[in-house]
Amino acid sequence: MATAFTEQEVQIIKTRLKEAARQFAVTTGVRKTSVDQLALAADISKGAFYKFYPSKEALFFELLEDMHTEIYQASAEVLRQNANLPPAERAAQAVLTACSKMEESGMMDFMERDVPHLLRKIPAEIQEKHYHSDETHIKEILADTDLNPVGGIDLAAATVRGLFLTISHREEIGKLYPEVLRTLVYGACGRLFP
Repeated sequence: MATAFTEQEVQIIKTRLKEAARQFAVTTGVRKTSVDQLALAADISKGAFYKFYPSKEALFFELLEDMHTEIYQASAEVLRQNANLPPAERAAQAVLTACSKMEESGMMDFMERDVPHLLRKIPAEIQEKHYHSDETHIKEILADTDLNPVGGIDLAAATVRGLFLTISHREEIGKLYPEVLRTLVYGACGRLFP
């Protein structure tokens, strides 16, 4: 008879599963990753995997929310640390931080390739309770600051989302992508937060 995992083992295994999911999300993708691969990477059996998550999609869904949280917490921290800067500069630094985190994590590739499939597999009630779009996160961050965008929060959130989408076109833009991104971000923030 198998013994139950201790609380410490549960935390270690969940960490390993999320690390494996993060790796597979940016390299292989959700659809091409098997539960066997995830279990092997976490050093558990396939049967044990299901004690932690009902499906691989549930694990990747949790990873998606973790990635969102990491990105937006970093941006919110930039806004807090730079409260003395002019609004446009402060907002631009926060957006550039988010873009940098998204690019480093491979999140945009994961989102474009796998998130539509992933969201079809996750029950609506779980999505409603846990899934927050970029727009939701952006609106929450702006609501917690003294930044008041010209044109309103909806326009600001949509603009920032548009800036994020340039990440998936960085190859087409070429070697000047970092400077192009900075130009777009500072231009947008200058208009939204004069």
